[in-house]
Amino acid sequence: MANWIGGRLTKAGRDLQIKVEAGQCKLELTKIKLGDGTEGLDAIETMTDLVGPKAVFGISSVVAKDGLCTVTGVISSSQVTAAFYAREWGLFAKDPDKGEILYMISLDPNPESIPPKTAALKQAATYAMNIVVSNAANIEVRIDPAGLVNAEMLANGAGLVRRNTRYETGDILYDTQLTRHDLRLECVRAGTTAATLQDLSSVHLGDSITDGTVVWRVKRLYTIDGDMFEIDTDGGIMPTAEPHYSVNYELDEDGNIMPKEM
Repeated sequence: MANWIGGRLTKAGRDLQIKVEAGQCKLELTKIKLGDGTEGLDAIETMTDLVGPKAVFGISSVVAKDGLCTVTGVISSSQVTAAFYAREWGLFAKDPDKGEILYMISLDPNPESIPPKTAALKQAATYAMNIVVSNAANIEVRIDPAGLVNAEMLANGAGLVRRNTRYETGDILYDTQLTRHDLRLECVRAGTTAATLQDLSSVHLGDSITDGTVVWRVKRLYTIDGDMFEIDTDGGIMPTAEPHYSVNYELDEDGNIMPKEM
């Protein structure tokens, strides 16, 4: 499960907050970004953008009540080109003297993966942040749990491995770190995944991976080669009019059927 921490103002954010509390301007929030950067909390002071920005989405609502300003944004998997782990949450605002600035950042040391627009199931995740302002140096930020539930739905829909989650023998999941898109993780020993992200960048077909109390085996996702080929009028094998993905074969630049390099 996601675990957002920090909620810290950048220096530019603090400067803007001083102006807001002095009545010189309004706090005009402009957009939200998600990224996969790995900066620490001590680096936030001088940042002007996320370290690894991956997705930008608008603010769908800003509601002020009982001293809280709740900022809500919605991200859809259709906005995501490539899957990534959401480690950074950036809130931007307009400074009357400097223009748009990175106002505040929250970090997640145990990030959830955001699936891409190519995922079979398209879903949306809602992120809401409550800002409490007592003075220029005291900003409190919380991520609304309802937004995190939707993020879990997003991961579930794409079949992504999640942290601190129980899996049963036979479950088949995907991780965006796998180097080949036809590889999957099959649970061969039931258990609960570790709290920390596992490094899968160097695993190969057939490897066994211990993840918390779960043991995964790397397997190949098989598809039906018949979706790629058909028999012509002379009885020969040829590509279909719209060839689907094949595990073992591919078409070369001339349209000929060739064994896929493994």
